[in-house]
Amino acid sequence: MSERHVDAEGERRLEEAGFLPEEAGAHKRRFRDPETGHAMPPGTALDKAERGEEKELAEAGWERVEVEGETYWCKPDSGRLYPRGAAYDVHKKGEDGAA
Repeated sequence: MSERHVDAEGERRLEEAGFLPEEAGAHKRRFRDPETGHAMPPGTALDKAERGEEKELAEAGWERVEVEGETYWCKPDSGRLYPRGAAYDVHKKGEDGAA
């Protein structure tokens, strides 16, 4: 279970992945997994959403690249490197533009 803090960007990513926020009392939030229906802490939900983004990037031909200890994703048609979140956004924007 991840204890990481989820900021506004993380919440946006969760909502785009289909996770539904819900109040869990005492000013705590949980997110309901769209696949299983189980509620989970924000950090755990974001970990799962990010793994899904990475899987989708890999399936679309993006390659994971390590540069000086940092992880980036290489765009297949241009070779440009992006951090995971930005790579996923570029990937999704490209899909939307192609539709």
